Amino acid sequence: MNGGDKKLKTDHLLRSFPEKEGIPSAVLLDMLTELEKLDSLHSIMLLRHGKVCMEGWWHPYSPEIPHILFSLSKSFVSAAVGIAQAERLLSVSDKLISFFPEYESAVTDPRMKEVTLRHLLTMTSGHALCARSSMLADPEGNWARGFLASALSYEPGTHFAYNSAASYMLSAVLHKVTGENVREFLMPKLFEPLGITPGIWECCPLNINTGGWGLYLKTADIAKFAQLLLNGGRWYGQQLIQEDYLHEATSGQADTSANEWPDWKLGYGYQFWKSSYGFRADGASGQYALVIPEKDMAIAITAGVEDMQQILTVIWEKLIPAVQEECLLPSPENMEKLTGKLRSLQIYPAAGELEKRHEPQTWHFAPNKSGITAVSVSFSERECRLEFDTVKGTEILTAGFGFHCCGELQLNDHMKRKVAASAAWKDEKILEIHICCYECAFQEIFTIDFNSADAPFSGSCRFNTFREPFLPVLTTV
Repeated sequence: MNGGDKKLKTDHLLRSFPEKEGIPSAVLLDMLTELEKLDSLHSIMLLRHGKVCMEGWWHPYSPEIPHILFSLSKSFVSAAVGIAQAERLLSVSDKLISFFPEYESAVTDPRMKEVTLRHLLTMTSGHALCARSSMLADPEGNWARGFLASALSYEPGTHFAYNSAASYMLSAVLHKVTGENVREFLMPKLFEPLGITPGIWECCPLNINTGGWGLYLKTADIAKFAQLLLNGGRWYGQQLIQEDYLHEATSGQADTSANEWPDWKLGYGYQFWKSSYGFRADGASGQYALVIPEKDMAIAITAGVEDMQQILTVIWEKLIPAVQEECLLPSPENMEKLTGKLRSLQIYPAAGELEKRHEPQTWHFAPNKSGITAVSVSFSERECRLEFDTVKGTEILTAGFGFHCCGELQLNDHMKRKVAASAAWKDEKILEIHICCYECAFQEIFTIDFNSADAPFSGSCRFNTFREPFLPVLTTV
C-alpha cells in the first residue's frame, strides 16, 4: 500500500493495496483500532500473496531500528539446524553428548546421555522446568557443561517443558560443528539471500550466541522470514531451508495441551508453535512471525504486551474471517482512513502538566548497584535534563515535555539502550520521566519526588525480561 506493486531492491518485498489482495481496508482499520487497546504494539507488517499490503510503526519505533526478538530467536536456530542437517554437519537424531564428550564426567543423570537434538528442538529433553538456572550456575560460565550437569525429571521425549536452555544448546552444537556462531553461519545461507542485515545476537560468557533469545531484527526482516516459511523455505528460486525439514519443524511434535492460552495448547514443533491458523515463531511480550498458509498470509509484529494471546485473538476474530480469495473493489475513503491511522501511530509521551515547576537540584547517593554517585536535574522551557554521575563516567538523559527526546542510556543495564524520553508533572513536586526503549519491548518510568530528602528517585519497569531496570535502589547521603 506504499505505492503499488513495484519490487523494492532494498528489502526484496513487493507492495500492494489491501483490496487488491482480497482484504478490506476497513477491516484492517478495525483490527488496528483493537490492537491499539493493547498496551503496547510497536510495529506490524502484513503480507498477502507475497506482497506487503499494510505496514506501520508506533513512533518512536521505526522501520530502520532492529527490535529485540526474545524467543522468536529460537526459530532462527531451528532454521540453522535444518540447514546444517542438509549439509550433513549433524542430524536431529544425534545425541547431544556426542558433541561434548569432554563434559561427559559432568553428567549427573544418566538419562541426559539419551537426549537428542530432536528432544532439544521439541522442548522434550526431560526437564520439568527450563534449565536456564542450572546452565547459568556453572562457576566458569560454561553454559553447555552446566546444562549437561542438570537433573532430569522425565524420560527424554515424554514431557514438554518450555526450555530456553535447550535452544542455547542447539546454538552451542552449531558452534561446535561449524566453527561459527549461528548469526555468522546464517549470514550467507539465510540472512544475505533475504536481504537482511541482522542486529546483534547476544552471547554467553564463552561468546556463543544465546540461541533461545537475544537476536535483534527489523520488522521487515521478521516479515521476510515469515514469507520464506510460507514459501516452504524457498526465496526467489533458491531453496534456503529444506522443505521436508520445515514440514517437520512446523508440525505438532510435542503435546502442549497443558498450557493455559488457547494458541499455546495446539502443539510445538522444532522451535515453532502451532496456531489456530497455521503456525508461528514467537517471543515474549508479543514478538511474532505468523504464517497462515490457508490464507496465503504472513504477518510480522513487535510489541510489549502482558497477554500475548490477545494479539492473536484480535487477528483471528477481526482479520481472518474477512479475507477474500478474489480482488475487491477499491475503497478510496477507507484506504485514506487506514493510511492516516498508520501515519499517526505512536507511543504517547508522559501525560500531565508540562510547565516548568522547579529549580535545578542535585542529590548525592550512597553506594549502589549501578555506581550512581549523584544525579542533577535541570530544566528549560520544553525539556528537562537528568545528569547521572557514575563510577564509570557521566550519562545524560533529556526528556521532552509532551514529546520524546531520543538518546542512549545504560546505568544499571548490561548494555546501552536507544531510548526516547518524555516528562510531565503529576503535581507541584512530583515529576515523571517516561522512557521508551525503542529497540526493545520494555518501558520504564522514573519518578522524582522533590519533597523527599532520602529517597527522591524511584523507578518501575515493564517487560524487563533478561535485563536489569535502569535504576537500582538509590538512597541519599
